[in-house]
Amino acid sequence: MIFYIIGGLLLAIILFLWIRCRSIKDTLNKKNAEYVSLLSDTEKQFQAQQDYISLLSQELRTPLYGIMGLTNLIEEEHPKLKEDKKLKSLKFSGNYLLTLINNVLHVNYLNSEEISSQNIIFNLNEVTQNLINSFSYATENSDNKLLYDFDTEIDQNIVGDPAILSQILMNLISNALRFTKNGNVNFNVSLIKKKEDYYTISFKVTHNGYEVSKEDQKSIYQEFINVDKAKTSYLGTGINSKIVKKLTDALGGEIIIDNNPKTGSEYALVVDYKVHLSKETKKEEPITSNTSLDAPKDEQLKALIVDDNKLNLLVADKILSKENFNCTTIDNGFDAIELAKENQYDVILMDINMPKLNGIGTTKRIREFDPKTPIIALTAVDVTQLNRQIIHAGLNDYILKPYNKSHLLEMIDRHVKG
Repeated sequence: MIFYIIGGLLLAIILFLWIRCRSIKDTLNKKNAEYVSLLSDTEKQFQAQQDYISLLSQELRTPLYGIMGLTNLIEEEHPKLKEDKKLKSLKFSGNYLLTLINNVLHVNYLNSEEISSQNIIFNLNEVTQNLINSFSYATENSDNKLLYDFDTEIDQNIVGDPAILSQILMNLISNALRFTKNGNVNFNVSLIKKKEDYYTISFKVTHNGYEVSKEDQKSIYQEFINVDKAKTSYLGTGINSKIVKKLTDALGGEIIIDNNPKTGSEYALVVDYKVHLSKETKKEEPITSNTSLDAPKDEQLKALIVDDNKLNLLVADKILSKENFNCTTIDNGFDAIELAKENQYDVILMDINMPKLNGIGTTKRIREFDPKTPIIALTAVDVTQLNRQIIHAGLNDYILKPYNKSHLLEMIDRHVKG
């Protein structure tokens, strides 16, 4: 009898455990389904955010391309204005805005991309002076003073990425001005060490404004600061630490921070730069700002420029016409195909985002009868989403708007010669 009782109890326990396990399993399955659904919704939201940022960057690049292009044309057509501080500040601000747009995109794809720096020969004193000039409006309309000191021992051009450097320094100085009231912001560029053909340079920003609270100190280098409070500041939202860190890593540099709630803060960016000696000759020279197309003066090359934006057509036409190109401009893909059939061009510059027939479709149709003419995409679209399409369409290369004139000419020269 006792065996029946024990057996019954064991059976009851097993039945209870089985029912309990089924209940837990059903609960887990339900929770898992909820998590899968939530993950799917999150991924959709994330993708929508990426698409929105890409679209926004495209919309920002198009007018910026026109502004920067026309500014460069004004400078070239009126050489006397080259030393005008207002024009220099306009050019610098345009270049900075372009860098900012590009790096917002890089942060958008932070998990899959690294920010890569270029090797460009530049004058550090000129770059930092233009940076200071770009803050003239902000300092004139506040009670702060921005003081600048440049070490005269840095007497050679250096090789690096001036755009990324400017991006970091712009953030540091903007932040110092934002947290300073009735005070001084000091920006010092100093040579720390000189070894063979390398300079170790320190870019130090200090301020002695009003006391910075502990909350404000934390917000300076947080990923996002208090947006509501930032709206009251004429300098906007200050530093995004994720961008600054990625940019500093791209330069191989280091940022040293010393926050003092009573005397202000000190930020120092330390970077090693290769010195460019004028007597050096190398097989692959870095891109310089005065690059021009290497073609015989009496040989006029033919270019077809395809873009639905009239201002973009004007800027590209002006740039190439000054380099001895005979340019034909057209604002749609269908007419571009007919022109390519009827004429022989040395190069075709193709906008990607056009109504009716975009640059990808236009290029595919041109390649059906012309497989050789170099076709370069001039696009404001984020090319990380278009790489496969660009390759399969038969495009030879691409360049993002707004582009550097020397970069465009170097690219055309390479493909025309090739």
